[in-house]
Amino acid sequence: MSLQFLQDALEDVKALIAITEQDIADIKVANNDAIFARIPQKEELTASFIRKKEAYAKEVEERLCAEFPNATLEDLTYEDKQRLLGEGASQYTAELHDSLSVLKDLNLRLGKMSLAVSEFYSSLLSKIVPVEDRGYKKQSQKQSLGNASFLQTEI
Repeated sequence: MSLQFLQDALEDVKALIAITEQDIADIKVANNDAIFARIPQKEELTASFIRKKEAYAKEVEERLCAEFPNATLEDLTYEDKQRLLGEGASQYTAELHDSLSVLKDLNLRLGKMSLAVSEFYSSLLSKIVPVEDRGYKKQSQKQSLGNASFLQTEI
């Protein structure tokens, strides 16, 4: 049963990788609505991964207490640990480790791209609506324009 938790957790991570790759593709073409629409799905997959990881850890802990009541993980031999974790666990944990590393790199890349886009829009906005720096408060200069509209156009 514990290996099923690892397999399912791995599938969650692979799904998160696919979504993050799509987010990177969408941010390149400014398809922000699609990115925002996927946020709940990413949150659910992340929560699901955490639940499965915790369930696996709990099951391993229960097996440790049942099979080796007076021992800690450090006391066990390699063979005992392998038996405790389950047949094939090392393959899944290695693949899970690699997939989490890929997801981390993709999230780092997406974060950098998001920051660049945010800075671009912030600088664009500050050029359209000038902002005065008054200590910790930044205020738009629209107050000095009196009753003029926020943006005026002439035809």
